[in-house]
Amino acid sequence: MNQVKNPLIKMEEGKSCREGVIFQENNAFVDIVVWAKDRKKCKLCLYLNGKRTEKIPMYPRKEQGVPDLFGIRLMGEQGNIYEILKDYEYDFETEEGTIFDPYARQTAGREKFGKKGKLRGRFYVDDFDWSGENRIKISFDDMILYQCHLRGFTKHKSSQVKNPGTFDGFTEKLDYIKDLGVNTILMMPIYDFDEWMEESQKINFWGYTKNACYMAPKSSYAADPENAVNELKSMIKAIHQKGLNIFLDIFLDHLSPAFMIRCLNYYATEFHIDGFLVDTDVVRKEWIENHPVLRRCKFLGTYWEQPATVDGEKMFACYNDRFQTAARRYLKSDEGQVYEFYQAFKEDYEDTGVVHYITQKNGFTLRDLVSYDVKHNEANGEKNNDGTEYNYSWNCGQEGTTRRKAVLRMRMQQEKNALCMMMLGPSTPMILAGDERGRTQKGNNNAYCLDNALTWVHWEEKEQEKEIYSYVKELIRFRKEHKLYQQKKAFCGMDWKGVGVPDISAHGTEPWEANYSYYSRELGVFFYGSYYGGNSLYYAFNFHWDAHTFYLPITDQSKEWKILLDTADSQRIGEVISENEVIIGPRSIVVLEHLEYIPKKK
Repeated sequence: MNQVKNPLIKMEEGKSCREGVIFQENNAFVDIVVWAKDRKKCKLCLYLNGKRTEKIPMYPRKEQGVPDLFGIRLMGEQGNIYEILKDYEYDFETEEGTIFDPYARQTAGREKFGKKGKLRGRFYVDDFDWSGENRIKISFDDMILYQCHLRGFTKHKSSQVKNPGTFDGFTEKLDYIKDLGVNTILMMPIYDFDEWMEESQKINFWGYTKNACYMAPKSSYAADPENAVNELKSMIKAIHQKGLNIFLDIFLDHLSPAFMIRCLNYYATEFHIDGFLVDTDVVRKEWIENHPVLRRCKFLGTYWEQPATVDGEKMFACYNDRFQTAARRYLKSDEGQVYEFYQAFKEDYEDTGVVHYITQKNGFTLRDLVSYDVKHNEANGEKNNDGTEYNYSWNCGQEGTTRRKAVLRMRMQQEKNALCMMMLGPSTPMILAGDERGRTQKGNNNAYCLDNALTWVHWEEKEQEKEIYSYVKELIRFRKEHKLYQQKKAFCGMDWKGVGVPDISAHGTEPWEANYSYYSRELGVFFYGSYYGGNSLYYAFNFHWDAHTFYLPITDQSKEWKILLDTADSQRIGEVISENEVIIGPRSIVVLEHLEYIPKKK
């Protein structure tokens, strides 16, 4: 019997037990299934122009032994049910209230970021054209990550995009990302999370909330909220056409294993996502390794026990604060940090990737790391009691903004030092979006609840911003071009080729004698070129407040050293050193390359 007011819609019981809205047989019918936990009755409610037009009883799946699983099949009188339903919204009514479809692929009700609304599902049929995508896989060995907030990246008016804070707006900035040199975007949550925190009456800008519609792109992140799915797909297609990859950060902690796997698989297949950042306490490695689709993706997590490779390529990478803490403490010249930094800097494994970052979404930006000794979170409305107390930062002589040239020079030098520490090791580096432009949050190290100019990327072109941008770009170019970073075998600190020199070695101011004593702040790292078919490189780190002479390792008398980089004095770049000693300025890093000796003409 037809219980639907719209004469174009017919209904029957249907037999599907797969939750969600699934169109079948060229959209001739649609199966709608929902789990209404501990409920005895459930009705499908349809809305048109914000008003409910239908309330259709659904059938319990008693014969499958799941009485609180309800389903219904809708058919079109003229064959195509989607053409009838595409303008409708939907949810479900039970004896205990309204419930939302957790498998909805598109949403309504949250079209305005930060505004409360009644969340409902929209009907969606995949008609997106992926042709011409030209997607490539980027290995962890070649990857340069860029952590980004979708809305915050283009929301500021200085971005000058047509639709700020949206998928379309981000697409407009892909040439900028490509030109910078990063090749993999790590996107903070872009599924339809509920940003309104009722208890505190604040916004969750970051998106790590439990109340979320995981299968649907965030409608308020779309220039056209009613077309959010295709707009996100267009952005991802454009990312791949630029030769880039995209990873998603997904907060799955409170969900069932089955839902987690279905969600990850959905983004990998329907949206062509290349990888994910997940919580390894809840997402098991075994699930991924034994899944036909997910085992072809890449995963970032705090740790991975006994990870494996697929077709010789690393699937998993460790993403944690080990390097960040060691690098920050060494950068600010704390005592006893040389050994910890060296161990973190050289971290490299045959079967697992490692991600190195010195800043990420939680904590100080790079500019703030060298401008503030303590957090300044007053804008959060929690009396500065939120956020970590352990920033391992140094303000270079004055807290916050300043016009003192000496302080500004030291801050710029420290920013360059930090970037070198992160970019020059063998691990996968990750840049926090905006750090390459000197982005500041005015000392706020926990800006999760702020959706304003403090958390948005600014696009003005100032001299300091130009200088740090050029520096980041040059470091990326150096990393991509030097053969050291094309070496796929992990560095182990041993002479496994039998050439008399290990692949990587630690030194102090004296060669072959690393100084890990409590008051030491000097470290030399030597990569021997025989292991990767290029010129040897020597990285001299001096985080003492005095200059020091470093005596360089002698491996071949017929070679001389050339300075490729000096964070304290760019005028020294290109300088050739025939002797095996070099002066390293206070709080600076120098990179030297071992070249064939060419006698000077008389």
